[in-house]
Amino acid sequence: EAGPAADAPAGSSLAAYADVYSLERVSARDGPPSGSGGPSLRDRARQRLVSEVFGTLRAMPCGAVLLVDGVTMPVISSLFRVSELMEAGVHLVEHITMRGPDGNYLRRQQLTSLPALYFLTPSVESLGRLIDDFRNPKAPAYASAHLFFSSRVSDALVAKLKASPAMPRVRSFKEVHLEFSLREADLFAVSPSPGAPSALATLFRIDTDKPAKRARLHEVHKIGTSLATLFTTLGAAPIVRAATSAVAAAIACATQEKLDALDRAGALPAVEEAASGAPPPLLLVLDRAFDPLSPLLHEFTYQAMVHDLLPVAEGDRYRYTYVGNSGQSLSKEVLLNEADPLWLRYRHMHIADLTVELDADYKAFLRDNEASAGLASGNADLSEMAAGLRAMPKFQEAMGRWSLHISLVSELVSRYEAFGLEAAALLEQAMACGSSPDGKPCASPLADLRSLLADDATARSPIDALRLLMVYVVTQEGIRPEVRRELFELGGIPPEDQVAILNLFHLNVNLTHGLKPPKPPQRKQPEPAVEPAASAAPVRESGYDVSRFTPPLRSLAQRALSGELPSDDFPYMRPHLAASAAATPTHEAAGLPNWATDAA
Repeated sequence: EAGPAADAPAGSSLAAYADVYSLERVSARDGPPSGSGGPSLRDRARQRLVSEVFGTLRAMPCGAVLLVDGVTMPVISSLFRVSELMEAGVHLVEHITMRGPDGNYLRRQQLTSLPALYFLTPSVESLGRLIDDFRNPKAPAYASAHLFFSSRVSDALVAKLKASPAMPRVRSFKEVHLEFSLREADLFAVSPSPGAPSALATLFRIDTDKPAKRARLHEVHKIGTSLATLFTTLGAAPIVRAATSAVAAAIACATQEKLDALDRAGALPAVEEAASGAPPPLLLVLDRAFDPLSPLLHEFTYQAMVHDLLPVAEGDRYRYTYVGNSGQSLSKEVLLNEADPLWLRYRHMHIADLTVELDADYKAFLRDNEASAGLASGNADLSEMAAGLRAMPKFQEAMGRWSLHISLVSELVSRYEAFGLEAAALLEQAMACGSSPDGKPCASPLADLRSLLADDATARSPIDALRLLMVYVVTQEGIRPEVRRELFELGGIPPEDQVAILNLFHLNVNLTHGLKPPKPPQRKQPEPAVEPAASAAPVRESGYDVSRFTPPLRSLAQRALSGELPSDDFPYMRPHLAASAAATPTHEAAGLPNWATDAA
């Protein structure tokens, strides 16, 4: 009955992550990606917090309490397990800005004999909660306070802290400059604002009232801050470039401002002073308007299908049902992350290849563990039983993992067939690539879409129907209103979801056939330097008809690595650095990690 065992990340039930667009294309078998032979981004971030924050615990023989907020909790959760924090001397992790169902802050236990490590974002709310812990000088919540902030603390907040009753209890103060979470070893996400809507809605909404403008400005600067702290962790100042769209340009400008401030504070090496003599990294900022199509298409690699078709919670938690040794049905929650060697091995494999390789690898595993396998089945003699017992704990753990992934793949294949995803994907690919698998032009996409949506024999969800319709609108440059209403009815798309089609307008997608969308008023939008893959036949990346489309980001990355991106379409935030960037175009010179090289 063994299932995969996993040590839950610290505060993982509280973690929330922003959507990210990954360049990673690895099929690692021996471990997570580790850059170009050096430490991974996760290793670098962990080391920084160990030395700059948790190193303080060495002077605290009794340990301490760790206080975090809604921004820093995902940071800690993505880097450390609860057991690792306890081994370091952290007795308890408290979320100081968490509220209960009644809207009030959750009460916390007072531990007046223990010091407190506060790892907080420099916000009015978080600083206010810190001050409240020491509001009563005679009954403080903790013995002392060691303050660590994820980014720069404003002068106003410093003045507020100095004038507060908490100040006599402060023993240390440091700006750590680390404000991003890790989804994988080399895949990061900006830390989300607690309780805020998605960045996509905030950044692209056209409301002109003051609250909406403030929300956009806050989101832009939050993303800029997170990106700047990324390069503090990498120990290298980047050359920043961006698409000319308003959102991308605003984020790039904010990021450059944050980097300049870190440079003035001595927290970042200058672009011209790379430690190893290697050229500086390139940060290329794009927004979703660059490619609204790719997220809508079905992707059939293992990791993508799991997150698309199965109820995965909080980024990596999945509950599955399996049959125990006694024939009973059991349920287990597991973590689908890099701690699982089988997930690491298979996550980027196409489902068609995976079904074959998983079966072959499982049979090989049983052959390599015949003694334990025979013991588990009851078919073993005494010598085999002795050998099997010695290996049984590891065998059971491994069997749990194999059971998990065999169950996952079986469920994915079942849903692929039940939801009619092959027919949907073939139509998606024809519309996205502009041609059929044999190279013939996609001549009747509307008729094909009508036929697919009218097929009552397939258990297609309204969301899948909506995705198909959105793919049609994006690739066919609009749709007539009467046809749109007809397809809404055919697909069973409820009114509350129909607005998603209209919102494509904010990504510069033409909604009405024959009309071009207006240019954004903030900034002139030139023709893109890299044509979207939907407008021409893309490079075929796999041998499967359902996976022909190549996102335009690939072509863009190739041009960036070869130094061929035109500065008019992707301007430099510091124009005087253009010459030094052009002098080192290749990824070998830039020392990019292996996964980025594979992506290009």
